[in-house]
Amino acid sequence: MQPSPFLVERWLNTHEQVARYNLAETDAQPFTVQELLQIAHTSAQELLDKSISYNPTLGSDPLRELIASFYPNHSADNVLVTTGAMEADFLLANVLVNPGDTVIVQYPAYQALYSIAEARGANVKFWQLARDEGFKPNLNKLEQLIDANTKLVVLNIPHNPTGAVLNESDLRTILNWAEQKGFWVLCDEVYHDLAATDKIPPYACTLSPKAISVGSMSKAYGLSGLRLGWFVGPASLVEKAWQWKDYTTISISPISDYLAQLALSNKKQIIARNIAIANRNWGLLANWLKKWSRLFAYVPPEAGILVFPWLKQPGLSGTDFCQGAFDEEGVLLVPGEAFGQAGHFRLGFGADCETFSTGLAQLDRYCSRLE
Repeated sequence: MQPSPFLVERWLNTHEQVARYNLAETDAQPFTVQELLQIAHTSAQELLDKSISYNPTLGSDPLRELIASFYPNHSADNVLVTTGAMEADFLLANVLVNPGDTVIVQYPAYQALYSIAEARGANVKFWQLARDEGFKPNLNKLEQLIDANTKLVVLNIPHNPTGAVLNESDLRTILNWAEQKGFWVLCDEVYHDLAATDKIPPYACTLSPKAISVGSMSKAYGLSGLRLGWFVGPASLVEKAWQWKDYTTISISPISDYLAQLALSNKKQIIARNIAIANRNWGLLANWLKKWSRLFAYVPPEAGILVFPWLKQPGLSGTDFCQGAFDEEGVLLVPGEAFGQAGHFRLGFGADCETFSTGLAQLDRYCSRLE
């Protein structure tokens, strides 16, 4: 099994550590350990007393029970804690997909959601979100892709990189098809909680026994350094994925497990803080995009902290634009070519407000030289 080069991660790994202004960040503003302990009203001594030992492979019982509490009618038996959402996606692709299966993926997409299935020998079909349709999911297009070999449909709600949202009615329609035709629906919901809108549907796994929900402490929570994710689904899938996990990471760190419990126990306060930051930054960004409307067009995101504009200037690729912004002003963006979308770029607006506003000002300088 040989997966394709991971284009987004290679781009970020090449540029991220030396960028002066990271506008490619896909997470909410990161917390410090001190900030998290303060929110949780917990002393540092409790953290210092934690043993740095192996953690249970499935995740600790208290953490799994806490995660399950957010998914009605599910228990700890339905939860597998993983090293980031990435590992959850990897395990599920290996458990669910065999050579010759059809896997349909909402596209453009974070590459982990389809490259492992491709490496497994699946026939991957892309359910395109078209910018001339406002990136709105078109169920007629999806229905035409489903065939007798369809084993898995992969959704991302809210969507990376466009910020589009699949509404509850359409999600229920897809889940009904899954129950009728016997395929699974994997729903990447890592931005689900970072949505100050009623447009976001319930967690998919709460709507159908054929749905699996993937979550993470990274995107919505601002705790990517914990490297902690999970999936929630039938206990039989947890058991099968556990068998694979014994051969991958075995377990997460007990420190990450403990800090995730603190964060999830104070979810309301943490999410409110992150949404407030995102809203302030979006106000700045919306005005900035309006100012540069002669250079860019875009579809406003319905939720999340990402926007996916495209360049109006003929002959200027997303890669050239992003590399120029990095070389000349130290501003990091992600080119649309890393998502198979020429002429686009991805910009994240979840970072701390000072860094974000300064980064936009520097990007302003670069754009002025393009006119």
